[in-house]
Amino acid sequence: MFPALFAGLLATVITFPRPLLLLLTLWMLVRIISLAQPRILLATLLVASMIAGVAAFNHQWAVRQRLTQAAEVRQTLLVMPDEVHVNGNLVTMTAVDQQSRARETVMVRARQPAELQRIEAVDRPALWQVAGTLQPLLPATNDQQFDRRFYYQQHHIYNELRVKEVQDLRPQPVRGWRAGCHVLRYRLIAYFKTMPQPLGGYCQQLLVGDHGSDNLDLTQAVKRLGIIHLFCISGMHIILLTSLTRLLGGYLWLEREQLDWILIIGLPLYLIIGGGSASLIRAVIMAEVTLGHRLLKMDALDGWAISLIVGLLWNPYLLFTLGGQLSYLLSLLLQVMTEREGELKRCWLLGLLSLPAILNRTFEFHLLSLVASYVMIPLFSVVIFPLVIISAASYWLLPLPGELVNTFLCIFQRILHWLAALPGEIHFGKPPGYFALLLFLATLWLVQRPRPARYVVLFSLYACCFFQIHFPPFGEVVFTDIGQGDSIIIRTPFNRQVLLIDTGGKVQFEQPRWAQVANHEDLAQKTSINYLKSCGLSRIDTVYLSHHDADHIGYLPSVLEAMTVKQIVVPAGMENQPALQKRLAAQQYQGKLQGVTDRAQPPSQQLRVVHPFAPGAAKNEDSLVLAGRFGGQDFLFTGDLDRAGELAVVARYPGLRATVLKLGHHGSKTASDPRFLRQLGVKTAIISAGRFNRYHHPSDEVVAALKQARISSLSTQQYGMIKYHYYGSHGYWQTTLKGDELRWTLPNSLNN
Repeated sequence: MFPALFAGLLATVITFPRPLLLLLTLWMLVRIISLAQPRILLATLLVASMIAGVAAFNHQWAVRQRLTQAAEVRQTLLVMPDEVHVNGNLVTMTAVDQQSRARETVMVRARQPAELQRIEAVDRPALWQVAGTLQPLLPATNDQQFDRRFYYQQHHIYNELRVKEVQDLRPQPVRGWRAGCHVLRYRLIAYFKTMPQPLGGYCQQLLVGDHGSDNLDLTQAVKRLGIIHLFCISGMHIILLTSLTRLLGGYLWLEREQLDWILIIGLPLYLIIGGGSASLIRAVIMAEVTLGHRLLKMDALDGWAISLIVGLLWNPYLLFTLGGQLSYLLSLLLQVMTEREGELKRCWLLGLLSLPAILNRTFEFHLLSLVASYVMIPLFSVVIFPLVIISAASYWLLPLPGELVNTFLCIFQRILHWLAALPGEIHFGKPPGYFALLLFLATLWLVQRPRPARYVVLFSLYACCFFQIHFPPFGEVVFTDIGQGDSIIIRTPFNRQVLLIDTGGKVQFEQPRWAQVANHEDLAQKTSINYLKSCGLSRIDTVYLSHHDADHIGYLPSVLEAMTVKQIVVPAGMENQPALQKRLAAQQYQGKLQGVTDRAQPPSQQLRVVHPFAPGAAKNEDSLVLAGRFGGQDFLFTGDLDRAGELAVVARYPGLRATVLKLGHHGSKTASDPRFLRQLGVKTAIISAGRFNRYHHPSDEVVAALKQARISSLSTQQYGMIKYHYYGSHGYWQTTLKGDELRWTLPNSLNN
């Protein structure tokens, strides 16, 4: 047990070095030494050296394999059929380059329906000959954004291939047990897709670990209720599969030893068929140890410890995933809890124990989630999971029972959605790292001996954490890296006011029905909305829309759906445009919509409108220009205002000053007139532009003018999210990236 716990801490601190984690790791080592048992100390040092060696090797391997710039390549890829995912005309997959043997994530855009049909028809391993751009995977460029590069690194994938042309596609014979498992998984997924929904989706998720796009609504509901683990293949599902196998073996007159060997051989194969998630790896290892415990003379805790050590050797980043954390943590607690505590109390304590990890990743939870497992686990074990297996096995021959099960699942889903919609969702926010660790340790202390005084201590800590997140004494101005667009968040001290200037967006070109991508999550949900939720926010006081271009207001529906917006402010004339009215009606917006000019100000004490001067058509030249003072700095936000408009503003307001200027039109040469910059007295310029944008923003001319005027500049292309934290009249700048990570993506003007 001690070697496994120390290995988990060591793997965490090597990958994520933090003072508190280092102290906890050293404390664990001192605790092991104090046991004065040489065998345990020797085992700990041996396991620690193995984990450290694997982690160091993985880090060096990642550094060597990850490209430093994009390259045009021609490759031959081996692709397994179950690793190809089609969404509209977008095809994504993981593949192995036959020359370097490196795994890559691959993206293809099908140009014709025939090409897409050809790809979907492949039901065996295939060799793809392709030409495209091989480039490094981008890290998260915003705080609290999903880190795609780190996710793929856990799967030993370091680069991304964007295919421009599929030159040849040749199906191959199925050779070897591994390829056979992939083909079987593909055929099962294809079979499940012929079944009615949601039954087919349940079969995909619970039997082969395929989380398709058909059940996204259900996924949101179960996440809110905190029972997402029931819909992922984990220990409970392995136990049920093992029990059903033994039951079937009994009817076939198989002896216990024969069934044990069938399971010992079959469970590793199921790792591939089931998708190979962290929870499945842990469950299979524990099941294997349990099957062999009589030979090895091990108890359940030793089995848990071995499964953790093997899991960390397999993937040193295992405990950085929410699934890995919950899987190992909850399975350990189930081993040490006694039956005397009762099922309801155990579910309550397990819910409390998982809460710090859940808040650290999802930022919110539903009060029902603390007890939902008490009802759902027996229902899943006794009713839903067996019905899903029976339906999967019989639907091809007798579809009627499957149709009845599907009707039952439809009713079950309606109940889940109803429960998820009940009041009780807490928008908690993300606890700081030290607070998350403190909450976890306090919960362990409570679980060890539940007492009223310990409950008071734990809930007091949660209250302190909640108030720290929701009522910070500082404010901030945040320039979100949202691609080729603008999205700026302003929070005043204690969150008295939360403002959003533009939402970002992307121009959507009309596509034929076959090419339309379903259930697409936009950048606002991944960046600005996620960041606001991490701050414990579910409301925005005012959304300012600078003008009607899609790159400034395109993500407005996502913002209105995720957040409560009190009022929307637009340049005068835009409030009457049918396109905006249609967007607001579609989201059933009930707040205030106000068109403003510099003579008709909105009721805000933080921002002052200095443009437009009169109602217009909400084009670039009609952009809303906002001025405000935060932390001793004068900020000016200019939307896409052109040079003529800039000069008109300083002519009308000769005393206007701005030490920080958000450059107009993403750094285009149509804005940022040198006379405008000079009169404002700009010290810092913020450029909000997308990587590889087709307009080549920012303009070389504008960047040169900034350098000539000795104005420092920060670009979201280079630094990701840019934040100005302030307290009183003082503040400091902070960026998500250091500035040199994505040099290969930058235009020449910023690289020089």
